[in-house]
Amino acid sequence: MRLRVALEIGLVAMLVSIAAIAGVAQSSDESQSQPPVSKSDIAIVNKARQILDSPDKWNRADNRICPDSETKFSLYCALEEATYEVTQDFAHRGAAMQESRFVIDDDLAPNNHYHHRLMDYNNDPHTTFADVQRFFDFLQARIEGRLEEQEVVVGLVTEQPTTVSRTDIEIAKKVETILDSPEKWDRVSKTDCKADAHTFTLYCAFQAASIAVTGNPHYDGPAVTEVEQLIKRTAPNVEHYNARMNYNNDPGVTFQDMQKLLKTVETNLEKKMALRSKQ
Repeated sequence: MRLRVALEIGLVAMLVSIAAIAGVAQSSDESQSQPPVSKSDIAIVNKARQILDSPDKWNRADNRICPDSETKFSLYCALEEATYEVTQDFAHRGAAMQESRFVIDDDLAPNNHYHHRLMDYNNDPHTTFADVQRFFDFLQARIEGRLEEQEVVVGLVTEQPTTVSRTDIEIAKKVETILDSPEKWDRVSKTDCKADAHTFTLYCAFQAASIAVTGNPHYDGPAVTEVEQLIKRTAPNVEHYNARMNYNNDPGVTFQDMQKLLKTVETNLEKKMALRSKQ
């Protein structure tokens, strides 16, 4: 009887220990959760920046309790207040809150030993108000970067299946090489592309790349389709375009915009080919 009781007590103790370990693991995993971001998270960052826009409004002694009557705000409470104002709701592990913690881990205080990252960074005597402003800059850039990544993934999932070949990717890379400096970019679109040209529009760069890779100037495959889709999704003046070459002529498009477009085309084609190979 005593042996049976002892075994039962031991079993209960073991189950309690397992549950405790599982709870710790779950808590640890939760602290690293990364929910999808949205444009409202950018609005939250901007609102929090307004709330905490001067040293006089900064609470240097955060305890993560944010009363309605407060006139000074810690980083945590500024983000909480901003979240309520933008979304009328608040989650401790919401997207903007989590990204703010990762900014501290990755950008502002790597290798920190903070128990509560937002509170402890806020209260750290080495943290200055200039650091607070940098915090919001890093946070906004991080969320904007994740939004771009999510748009690419959504595009890959929702677009019609496209068979991408290594040739398509080589053409995209060749276009990047042809348009690798501002001096090579012809800002006046044309369809009569010269064989001995030293400057190229986007249209002529694709024609030259197609000749270099396949020997055929008449390429109209997935790389071109990807360019058109990206322009449609990202170009600020796209509603005024009547042809894809208008992007090349748009005075609001910079050389950096062109480089980013072409690099994204290559990246998306690589991802699409990888997805197709797994199916």
